[in-house]
Amino acid sequence: MAFWPTKYDDSWRRRNPPVPTQAPVQPPSPDISPVPPATGSPPRGVAEARTTLRLAQLLRGTITPLRGDSVLELLEPHRPRLVPKPINPLPGLTGQPPGRMLDALLRPIGQIITDVLLPGVRDHLIDRLVAGRTGQEESLPGAVDLAEAMRTLVSRMRGGGKSHLQAVITAIEADARATADTLTRDRRPIDVGGIDRLARALLRFEVRRMALEALGGNSALQDVVYQSRRLARYSLRRATEAIEGFVADRGLKTLHASLATLAQADGLIVIALRNLDDQAETKEESGPFVEPADRKAMNDWLSAAWRLSDTLFDLVGKAAAGGELDDLLFAALLRQLRSLHHFCADLTHAGRPAAVDTLKQRLIDRCDALARLTGERLVEALLAKPADPVLARRLLARGRLLAQLLYDMNRDEAVEELALRIVVAAEALGEER
Repeated sequence: MAFWPTKYDDSWRRRNPPVPTQAPVQPPSPDISPVPPATGSPPRGVAEARTTLRLAQLLRGTITPLRGDSVLELLEPHRPRLVPKPINPLPGLTGQPPGRMLDALLRPIGQIITDVLLPGVRDHLIDRLVAGRTGQEESLPGAVDLAEAMRTLVSRMRGGGKSHLQAVITAIEADARATADTLTRDRRPIDVGGIDRLARALLRFEVRRMALEALGGNSALQDVVYQSRRLARYSLRRATEAIEGFVADRGLKTLHASLATLAQADGLIVIALRNLDDQAETKEESGPFVEPADRKAMNDWLSAAWRLSDTLFDLVGKAAAGGELDDLLFAALLRQLRSLHHFCADLTHAGRPAAVDTLKQRLIDRCDALARLTGERLVEALLAKPADPVLARRLLARGRLLAQLLYDMNRDEAVEELALRIVVAAEALGEER
Protein backbone atom coordinates (compact mmCIF):
# COMPACT_ATOMS: atom_id res chain seq x y z
CA MET A 1 0.00 0.00 0.00
CA ALA A 2 1.48 3.33 -1.05
CA PHE A 3 1.74 5.80 1.77
CA TRP A 4 1.87 9.24 0.23
CA PRO A 5 -1.55 10.82 0.40
CA THR A 6 -3.41 12.31 -2.53
CA LYS A 7 -5.22 15.60 -2.32
CA TYR A 8 -8.91 15.22 -1.51
CA ASP A 9 -10.68 16.91 -4.43
CA ASP A 10 -14.40 17.30 -4.97
CA SER A 11 -14.13 20.40 -7.15
CA TRP A 12 -15.91 18.56 -10.00
CA ARG A 13 -19.12 18.90 -8.00
CA ARG A 14 -18.66 22.66 -7.87
CA ARG A 15 -17.85 22.89 -11.56
CA ASN A 16 -20.83 20.72 -12.49
CA PRO A 17 -23.74 21.59 -10.19
CA PRO A 18 -26.53 19.01 -10.29
CA VAL A 19 -29.54 19.81 -12.45
CA PRO A 20 -32.50 20.79 -10.24
CA THR A 21 -35.26 18.22 -10.20
CA GLN A 22 -38.77 18.79 -9.13
CA ALA A 23 -42.28 17.42 -9.43
CA PRO A 24 -44.40 19.37 -11.93
CA VAL A 25 -47.28 21.36 -10.50
CA GLN A 26 -50.40 22.20 -12.50
CA PRO A 27 -51.01 25.95 -12.26
CA PRO A 28 -54.51 26.78 -11.12
CA SER A 29 -55.18 29.67 -13.51
CA PRO A 30 -57.66 28.85 -16.31
CA ASP A 31 -55.54 31.07 -18.55
CA ILE A 32 -52.72 28.50 -18.50
CA SER A 33 -52.71 25.59 -20.87
CA PRO A 34 -52.03 22.19 -19.23
CA VAL A 35 -48.39 21.47 -18.41
CA PRO A 36 -47.11 18.19 -19.86
CA PRO A 37 -45.04 15.90 -17.66
CA ALA A 38 -41.38 16.83 -17.28
CA THR A 39 -39.29 14.89 -19.79
CA GLY A 40 -35.96 15.17 -21.52
CA SER A 41 -37.64 16.93 -24.45
CA PRO A 42 -37.24 20.69 -24.82
CA PRO A 43 -39.94 23.00 -23.46
CA ARG A 44 -42.67 24.40 -25.65
CA GLY A 45 -42.38 27.76 -27.36
CA VAL A 46 -38.62 27.75 -28.03
CA ALA A 47 -39.01 29.69 -31.30
CA GLU A 48 -41.37 32.23 -29.70
CA ALA A 49 -38.93 32.65 -26.81
CA ARG A 50 -36.00 33.46 -29.08
CA THR A 51 -38.12 35.85 -31.14
CA THR A 52 -39.36 37.60 -28.00
CA LEU A 53 -35.81 38.25 -26.79
CA ARG A 54 -34.81 39.70 -30.16
CA LEU A 55 -38.00 41.76 -30.46
CA ALA A 56 -37.50 43.30 -27.00
CA GLN A 57 -33.99 44.35 -28.08
CA LEU A 58 -35.26 45.90 -31.32
CA LEU A 59 -37.92 47.91 -29.52
CA ARG A 60 -35.33 49.55 -27.26
CA GLY A 61 -33.69 52.81 -28.21
CA THR A 62 -34.45 54.89 -31.29
CA ILE A 63 -37.15 53.52 -33.61
CA THR A 64 -36.31 54.04 -37.30
CA PRO A 65 -37.95 52.85 -40.56
CA LEU A 66 -35.05 50.44 -41.06
CA ARG A 67 -35.60 48.98 -37.61
CA GLY A 68 -39.30 48.68 -38.41
CA ASP A 69 -38.41 46.51 -41.42
CA SER A 70 -36.31 44.28 -39.13
CA VAL A 71 -39.22 43.91 -36.69
CA LEU A 72 -41.66 42.90 -39.46
CA GLU A 73 -39.16 40.45 -40.90
CA LEU A 74 -38.59 38.92 -37.45
CA LEU A 75 -42.31 38.42 -36.80
CA GLU A 76 -43.32 37.16 -40.25
CA PRO A 77 -42.78 33.43 -39.39
CA HIS A 78 -45.16 33.83 -36.42
CA ARG A 79 -47.98 35.65 -38.27
CA PRO A 80 -51.23 33.65 -38.16
CA ARG A 81 -52.60 32.68 -41.54
CA LEU A 82 -55.67 34.91 -41.38
CA VAL A 83 -53.83 37.99 -40.12
CA PRO A 84 -52.96 40.37 -42.99
CA LYS A 85 -49.28 40.91 -43.63
CA PRO A 86 -48.38 44.14 -41.79
CA ILE A 87 -46.93 47.10 -43.64
CA ASN A 88 -44.18 49.22 -42.12
CA PRO A 89 -45.84 52.56 -41.23
CA LEU A 90 -42.61 54.32 -40.22
CA PRO A 91 -41.35 55.71 -43.58
CA GLY A 92 -44.23 58.21 -43.55
CA LEU A 93 -43.57 59.27 -39.96
CA THR A 94 -39.98 60.48 -40.26
CA GLY A 95 -39.34 63.28 -37.81
CA GLN A 96 -42.21 62.34 -35.48
CA PRO A 97 -41.60 61.84 -31.72
CA PRO A 98 -40.14 58.42 -30.81
CA GLY A 99 -43.21 57.46 -28.76
CA ARG A 100 -45.56 58.08 -31.67
CA MET A 101 -43.36 56.05 -34.02
CA LEU A 102 -43.29 53.15 -31.55
CA ASP A 103 -47.07 53.21 -31.19
CA ALA A 104 -47.46 53.24 -34.95
CA LEU A 105 -45.18 50.21 -35.29
CA LEU A 106 -46.95 48.26 -32.55
CA ARG A 107 -50.43 48.69 -34.03
CA PRO A 108 -49.98 46.32 -37.01
CA ILE A 109 -47.96 43.77 -35.01
CA GLY A 110 -49.88 43.88 -31.72
CA GLN A 111 -52.04 40.87 -32.53
CA ILE A 112 -48.99 38.75 -33.33
CA ILE A 113 -47.45 39.70 -30.00
CA THR A 114 -50.54 39.09 -27.85
CA ASP A 115 -51.89 36.02 -29.69
CA VAL A 116 -48.67 34.20 -30.62
CA LEU A 117 -45.49 35.41 -28.89
CA LEU A 118 -46.73 35.98 -25.35
CA PRO A 119 -48.68 32.68 -25.11
CA GLY A 120 -45.61 30.87 -26.47
CA VAL A 121 -43.32 32.53 -23.92
CA ARG A 122 -45.86 31.78 -21.18
CA ASP A 123 -45.82 28.07 -22.00
CA HIS A 124 -42.04 28.09 -22.37
CA LEU A 125 -41.39 29.64 -18.96
CA ILE A 126 -43.94 27.40 -17.23
CA ASP A 127 -42.38 24.30 -18.79
CA ARG A 128 -38.92 25.34 -17.61
CA LEU A 129 -39.61 26.88 -14.22
CA VAL A 130 -42.50 24.68 -13.12
CA ALA A 131 -42.44 21.41 -15.06
CA GLY A 132 -38.63 21.28 -15.09
CA ARG A 133 -38.32 20.60 -18.83
CA THR A 134 -34.78 21.60 -19.67
CA GLY A 135 -33.88 19.39 -22.63
CA GLN A 136 -31.15 21.00 -24.79
CA GLU A 137 -30.69 23.49 -21.97
CA GLU A 138 -27.43 24.94 -23.29
CA SER A 139 -29.13 26.20 -26.45
CA LEU A 140 -32.14 27.74 -24.70
CA PRO A 141 -32.43 31.47 -23.97
CA GLY A 142 -31.94 32.47 -20.33
CA ALA A 143 -35.17 32.15 -18.35
CA VAL A 144 -34.61 35.39 -16.41
CA ASP A 145 -33.71 37.34 -19.57
CA LEU A 146 -36.83 35.95 -21.19
CA ALA A 147 -38.98 36.99 -18.23
CA GLU A 148 -37.60 40.53 -18.51
CA ALA A 149 -38.33 40.57 -22.25
CA MET A 150 -41.89 39.36 -21.64
CA ARG A 151 -42.50 42.11 -19.13
CA THR A 152 -41.02 44.67 -21.56
CA LEU A 153 -43.39 43.63 -24.34
CA VAL A 154 -46.43 43.81 -22.05
CA SER A 155 -45.30 47.27 -20.97
CA ARG A 156 -44.83 48.36 -24.61
CA MET A 157 -48.32 47.06 -25.36
CA ARG A 158 -49.64 49.09 -22.40
CA GLY A 159 -50.92 46.02 -20.61
CA GLY A 160 -51.86 44.01 -23.66
CA GLY A 161 -51.24 40.33 -22.99
CA LYS A 162 -50.82 40.93 -19.26
CA SER A 163 -52.91 37.83 -18.52
CA HIS A 164 -50.14 35.66 -19.98
CA LEU A 165 -47.53 37.33 -17.79
CA GLN A 166 -49.77 36.90 -14.76
CA ALA A 167 -50.26 33.24 -15.65
CA VAL A 168 -46.50 32.64 -15.36
CA ILE A 169 -46.37 34.46 -12.03
CA THR A 170 -49.30 32.42 -10.67
CA ALA A 171 -47.76 29.14 -11.85
CA ILE A 172 -44.37 29.89 -10.26
CA GLU A 173 -45.97 30.89 -6.97
CA ALA A 174 -48.16 27.76 -6.85
CA ASP A 175 -45.19 25.55 -7.73
CA ALA A 176 -43.02 27.10 -5.00
CA ARG A 177 -45.70 26.61 -2.36
CA ALA A 178 -46.39 23.01 -3.41
CA THR A 179 -42.68 22.19 -3.48
CA ALA A 180 -42.06 23.59 -0.01
CA ASP A 181 -45.12 21.77 1.37
CA THR A 182 -44.03 18.45 -0.13
CA LEU A 183 -40.41 18.65 1.02
CA THR A 184 -41.10 19.90 4.54
CA ARG A 185 -43.60 17.08 5.14
CA ASP A 186 -41.00 14.44 4.32
CA ARG A 187 -39.94 12.75 7.55
CA ARG A 188 -37.96 9.88 6.03
CA PRO A 189 -34.40 9.45 7.36
CA ILE A 190 -31.71 11.38 5.52
CA ASP A 191 -30.08 9.08 2.99
CA VAL A 192 -27.33 9.42 0.42
CA GLY A 193 -28.31 12.35 -1.77
CA GLY A 194 -30.99 13.65 0.60
CA ILE A 195 -29.16 16.84 1.55
CA ASP A 196 -28.14 17.48 -2.05
CA ARG A 197 -31.77 17.15 -3.14
CA LEU A 198 -32.76 19.82 -0.63
CA ALA A 199 -29.88 22.01 -1.80
CA ARG A 200 -30.97 21.68 -5.43
CA ALA A 201 -34.51 22.59 -4.44
CA LEU A 202 -33.20 25.76 -2.77
CA LEU A 203 -31.23 26.64 -5.90
CA ARG A 204 -34.45 26.34 -7.90
CA PHE A 205 -36.06 28.77 -5.48
CA GLU A 206 -33.30 31.24 -6.36
CA VAL A 207 -34.25 30.95 -10.04
CA ARG A 208 -37.92 31.48 -9.14
CA ARG A 209 -37.03 34.59 -7.19
CA MET A 210 -35.04 36.09 -10.06
CA ALA A 211 -37.79 35.27 -12.57
CA LEU A 212 -40.49 36.86 -10.39
CA GLU A 213 -38.37 39.96 -9.93
CA ALA A 214 -38.02 40.21 -13.71
CA LEU A 215 -41.77 39.64 -14.21
CA GLY A 216 -42.71 42.22 -11.60
CA GLY A 217 -44.69 39.77 -9.47
CA ASN A 218 -44.02 41.45 -6.13
CA SER A 219 -46.76 39.74 -4.14
CA ALA A 220 -45.80 36.30 -5.46
CA LEU A 221 -42.14 37.12 -4.84
CA GLN A 222 -42.79 37.69 -1.14
CA ASP A 223 -44.52 34.31 -0.89
CA VAL A 224 -41.67 32.55 -2.70
CA VAL A 225 -39.12 34.22 -0.41
CA TYR A 226 -41.07 32.96 2.60
CA GLN A 227 -41.25 29.42 1.18
CA SER A 228 -37.51 29.47 0.45
CA ARG A 229 -36.69 30.56 4.01
CA ARG A 230 -39.01 27.90 5.37
CA LEU A 231 -37.27 25.21 3.28
CA ALA A 232 -33.79 26.40 4.29
CA ARG A 233 -34.69 26.19 7.99
CA TYR A 234 -36.21 22.74 7.49
CA SER A 235 -33.08 21.53 5.65
CA LEU A 236 -30.78 22.68 8.45
CA ARG A 237 -33.02 21.02 11.03
CA ARG A 238 -32.93 17.71 9.13
CA ALA A 239 -29.13 17.85 8.96
CA THR A 240 -29.01 18.67 12.67
CA GLU A 241 -31.27 15.73 13.54
CA ALA A 242 -29.10 13.35 11.51
CA ILE A 243 -25.84 14.14 13.30
CA GLU A 244 -27.51 14.50 16.71
CA GLY A 245 -28.72 10.92 16.35
CA PHE A 246 -25.15 9.60 16.17
CA VAL A 247 -24.07 11.77 19.10
CA ALA A 248 -26.89 10.28 21.16
CA ASP A 249 -26.45 6.53 20.62
CA ARG A 250 -23.41 5.92 18.30
CA GLY A 251 -25.21 3.02 16.62
CA LEU A 252 -24.64 1.81 13.06
CA LYS A 253 -28.00 3.15 11.86
CA THR A 254 -27.34 6.63 13.18
CA LEU A 255 -23.75 6.43 11.92
CA HIS A 256 -25.10 5.84 8.41
CA ALA A 257 -27.37 8.89 8.65
CA SER A 258 -24.53 11.04 9.96
CA LEU A 259 -22.16 9.83 7.24
CA ALA A 260 -24.77 10.41 4.53
CA THR A 261 -25.39 13.94 5.77
CA LEU A 262 -21.78 15.07 6.08
CA ALA A 263 -20.76 13.38 2.84
CA GLN A 264 -22.91 16.02 1.14
CA ALA A 265 -20.86 18.93 2.49
CA ASP A 266 -21.35 21.00 -0.67
CA GLY A 267 -25.11 20.68 -0.31
CA LEU A 268 -24.84 21.71 3.34
CA ILE A 269 -22.87 24.79 2.30
CA VAL A 270 -25.60 25.77 -0.20
CA ILE A 271 -28.24 25.40 2.54
CA ALA A 272 -26.17 27.36 5.06
CA LEU A 273 -25.49 30.16 2.57
CA ARG A 274 -29.21 30.48 1.88
CA ASN A 275 -29.88 30.62 5.63
CA LEU A 276 -27.23 33.31 6.14
CA ASP A 277 -28.69 35.34 3.25
CA ASP A 278 -32.10 35.02 4.87
CA GLN A 279 -30.68 36.30 8.15
CA ALA A 280 -29.20 39.29 6.34
CA GLU A 281 -32.50 40.05 4.57
CA THR A 282 -34.87 39.53 7.49
CA LYS A 283 -36.22 42.37 9.54
CA GLU A 284 -37.02 40.19 12.53
CA GLU A 285 -35.89 41.70 15.81
CA SER A 286 -34.08 39.66 18.41
CA GLY A 287 -33.85 40.18 22.13
CA PRO A 288 -33.03 38.33 25.34
CA PHE A 289 -36.19 36.23 24.97
CA VAL A 290 -36.60 36.21 21.17
CA GLU A 291 -34.30 34.47 18.70
CA PRO A 292 -35.19 34.71 14.98
CA ALA A 293 -36.05 31.33 13.49
CA ASP A 294 -33.35 31.53 10.79
CA ARG A 295 -30.63 32.27 13.34
CA LYS A 296 -31.87 29.54 15.67
CA ALA A 297 -31.70 26.95 12.88
CA MET A 298 -28.08 27.89 12.15
CA ASN A 299 -27.08 27.98 15.83
CA ASP A 300 -28.67 24.58 16.45
CA TRP A 301 -26.75 23.13 13.49
CA LEU A 302 -23.42 24.52 14.67
CA SER A 303 -24.03 23.31 18.23
CA ALA A 304 -24.78 19.83 16.90
CA ALA A 305 -21.65 19.93 14.73
CA TRP A 306 -19.58 20.88 17.77
CA ARG A 307 -21.00 17.99 19.81
CA LEU A 308 -20.43 15.63 16.90
CA SER A 309 -16.79 16.66 16.73
CA ASP A 310 -16.46 15.82 20.46
CA THR A 311 -17.94 12.37 19.82
CA LEU A 312 -15.73 11.75 16.80
CA PHE A 313 -12.54 12.79 18.57
CA ASP A 314 -13.45 10.61 21.55
CA LEU A 315 -13.78 7.53 19.31
CA VAL A 316 -10.90 8.35 16.97
CA GLY A 317 -8.60 9.34 19.84
CA LYS A 318 -8.89 5.91 21.46
CA ALA A 319 -8.28 4.18 18.11
CA ALA A 320 -5.33 6.45 17.27
CA ALA A 321 -3.72 5.40 20.53
CA GLY A 322 -4.01 1.74 19.49
CA GLY A 323 -7.44 0.85 20.82
CA GLU A 324 -9.61 -1.80 19.21
CA LEU A 325 -11.72 -0.35 16.39
CA ASP A 326 -12.59 -1.68 12.97
CA ASP A 327 -10.43 -0.03 10.30
CA LEU A 328 -13.44 0.70 8.09
CA LEU A 329 -15.21 2.41 10.98
CA PHE A 330 -12.05 4.39 11.77
CA ALA A 331 -11.92 5.59 8.15
CA ALA A 332 -15.62 6.51 8.25
CA LEU A 333 -15.11 8.63 11.36
CA LEU A 334 -12.21 10.45 9.73
CA ARG A 335 -14.38 11.17 6.69
CA GLN A 336 -16.83 12.94 8.96
CA LEU A 337 -14.05 15.07 10.41
CA ARG A 338 -12.88 15.91 6.90
CA SER A 339 -16.42 16.91 5.87
CA LEU A 340 -16.86 19.11 8.93
CA HIS A 341 -13.60 20.89 8.11
CA HIS A 342 -14.65 21.25 4.46
CA PHE A 343 -17.93 22.84 5.57
CA CYS A 344 -16.17 25.33 7.86
CA ALA A 345 -13.41 26.16 5.39
CA ASP A 346 -15.66 26.72 2.36
CA LEU A 347 -18.57 28.53 4.02
CA THR A 348 -17.59 31.98 2.78
CA HIS A 349 -20.19 34.54 3.76
CA ALA A 350 -19.90 37.97 5.32
CA GLY A 351 -22.42 36.98 7.98
CA ARG A 352 -20.91 33.62 8.92
CA PRO A 353 -21.00 33.09 12.70
CA ALA A 354 -17.72 33.23 14.61
CA ALA A 355 -18.45 29.68 15.79
CA VAL A 356 -17.64 28.43 12.28
CA ASP A 357 -14.05 29.69 12.50
CA THR A 358 -13.75 28.44 16.06
CA LEU A 359 -14.88 24.96 15.05
CA LYS A 360 -12.52 24.93 12.07
CA GLN A 361 -9.50 25.78 14.25
CA ARG A 362 -10.56 23.24 16.83
CA LEU A 363 -10.72 20.51 14.18
CA ILE A 364 -7.23 21.42 12.97
CA ASP A 365 -5.70 21.53 16.45
CA ARG A 366 -7.20 18.23 17.58
CA CYS A 367 -6.29 16.45 14.33
CA ASP A 368 -2.71 17.67 14.73
CA ALA A 369 -2.73 16.27 18.27
CA LEU A 370 -4.13 12.94 17.03
CA ALA A 371 -1.34 12.69 14.46
CA ARG A 372 1.33 13.30 17.10
CA LEU A 373 -0.26 10.73 19.41
CA THR A 374 -0.40 8.10 16.67
CA GLY A 375 3.20 8.74 15.67
CA GLU A 376 4.38 8.43 19.28
CA ARG A 377 2.41 5.21 19.90
CA LEU A 378 3.77 3.76 16.67
CA VAL A 379 7.38 4.35 17.75
CA GLU A 380 6.63 2.96 21.23
CA ALA A 381 5.13 -0.22 19.75
CA LEU A 382 8.28 -0.80 17.69
CA LEU A 383 10.74 -0.03 20.52
CA ALA A 384 8.90 -2.04 23.18
CA LYS A 385 10.59 -5.15 24.50
CA PRO A 386 9.31 -7.35 23.15
CA ALA A 387 8.11 -5.35 20.11
CA ASP A 388 4.40 -5.52 19.27
CA PRO A 389 4.22 -5.87 15.45
CA VAL A 390 0.43 -6.42 15.45
CA LEU A 391 -0.20 -3.13 17.24
CA ALA A 392 2.43 -1.41 15.09
CA ARG A 393 0.74 -2.52 11.87
CA ARG A 394 -2.63 -1.34 13.17
CA LEU A 395 -1.18 2.05 14.07
CA LEU A 396 0.64 2.22 10.75
CA ALA A 397 -2.62 1.83 8.81
CA ARG A 398 -4.34 4.44 10.95
CA GLY A 399 -1.39 6.81 10.65
CA ARG A 400 -1.69 6.69 6.88
CA LEU A 401 -5.38 7.57 7.09
CA LEU A 402 -4.63 10.42 9.47
CA ALA A 403 -1.89 11.69 7.15
CA GLN A 404 -4.40 11.82 4.30
CA LEU A 405 -6.83 13.78 6.49
CA LEU A 406 -4.14 16.27 7.49
CA TYR A 407 -3.09 16.67 3.87
CA ASP A 408 -6.69 17.45 2.90
CA MET A 409 -6.73 20.07 5.66
CA ASN A 410 -3.51 21.66 4.26
CA ARG A 411 -1.52 20.72 7.37
CA ASP A 412 1.73 20.09 5.50
CA GLU A 413 4.08 20.34 8.50
CA ALA A 414 1.99 17.88 10.51
CA VAL A 415 1.92 15.53 7.52
CA GLU A 416 5.71 15.61 7.20
CA GLU A 417 6.19 14.92 10.90
CA LEU A 418 3.86 11.93 10.82
CA ALA A 419 5.16 10.74 7.44
CA LEU A 420 8.70 10.43 8.75
CA ARG A 421 7.60 8.05 11.50
CA ILE A 422 5.40 6.08 9.10
CA VAL A 423 8.25 5.60 6.64
CA VAL A 424 10.61 4.41 9.36
CA ALA A 425 7.97 2.09 10.83
CA ALA A 426 7.11 0.62 7.42
CA GLU A 427 10.78 -0.19 6.81
CA ALA A 428 11.11 -1.77 10.24
CA LEU A 429 8.05 -3.93 9.57
CA GLY A 430 9.26 -4.85 6.10
CA GLU A 431 6.34 -3.19 4.34
CA GLU A 432 6.24 -1.13 1.16
CA ARG A 433 6.00 2.62 1.64
